[in-house]
Amino acid sequence: MSASQILATELLCQLMESGKAEINGKALLCDEHEVAGQQLLKERVLVLGPTLSWVTCPECGVEVAKILREIGSKKIRIRCDECGDVDTGHELQRTYKVNFNHLITLLGISLDLSPSSSKLIVPLKVWRLGISEKIRGKPITWYFARHLNDPAVAKRLLDQLRMDHASQTARIITSSDLPLPDGSPLTGYNVAKLSSLARLSQSRFLFFTERSGSQALPPKEEPLPTTSLRLVQEKGWAFVGGIKYELEGMQKNMLLSLIDAHAHRLERNVLGERCGSEAFPFQPIKFFGRNKEVYKAFVKYVPGEKVYELVIADEDQDWL
Repeated sequence: MSASQILATELLCQLMESGKAEINGKALLCDEHEVAGQQLLKERVLVLGPTLSWVTCPECGVEVAKILREIGSKKIRIRCDECGDVDTGHELQRTYKVNFNHLITLLGISLDLSPSSSKLIVPLKVWRLGISEKIRGKPITWYFARHLNDPAVAKRLLDQLRMDHASQTARIITSSDLPLPDGSPLTGYNVAKLSSLARLSQSRFLFFTERSGSQALPPKEEPLPTTSLRLVQEKGWAFVGGIKYELEGMQKNMLLSLIDAHAHRLERNVLGERCGSEAFPFQPIKFFGRNKEVYKAFVKYVPGEKVYELVIADEDQDWL
């Protein structure tokens, strides 16, 4: 395994999380980042950005210097008020930026997804890569996101998971550091950092087989909830009055379907279809025979509208 490929993938994640759209060529291609930077350029995940007219003088490191002209193919001359005319490498004038279109294409290819399956969710921040199904009946919906430490970005991705009905199948690749901040809307979801899952290789990412299905590092332990569905996705647990209830498969599916639904409401037949039930007529309460307290706490039938509605506990108001 090439150390330069691993370093390049980590550097790529750092650049994607930077608040600046471009990185200066000297910072990218000199000193500690030189080998990794060259690897990113070789794989075209970085491309040239705007050429600078003013730069920080490399001699004094303080004054802003004007670029005068090129000297040969690899040097430029700049004029600094403090240092006078200085000759330096042309990297100082160049900037580079992440080629997101190519990056998303490489991720799709590497996950064996159709090139046409990717969809931009939030410009330059969140993408749905597509759906794979290596095991029949067990689809995986792949997403890639930057800046997931921003609660607004995390919430937008969570909304998309619900619209895609993908809460149970989503795997999220990110360039952000993990674990995500306490209280993140994506707590409990399968989120992993790109550099921990794969390395950049020739025209693709090579995913580490033993890690590609693994969870990200768990967040710091928090007190267990009192009445909440916060751990249904991650653990299959519901809490009512401080008591933990371990949910059966259909119970978990039903609660997650209501969590994902628009306005957290579904008609009886639609709820049954999303849960994968073949029962007719579909009667949700019968599936909660061993966990009736969970049904009473979180599911409500609205007779006039003939819909089942999720009851949102006070503890869940911040993420539902």
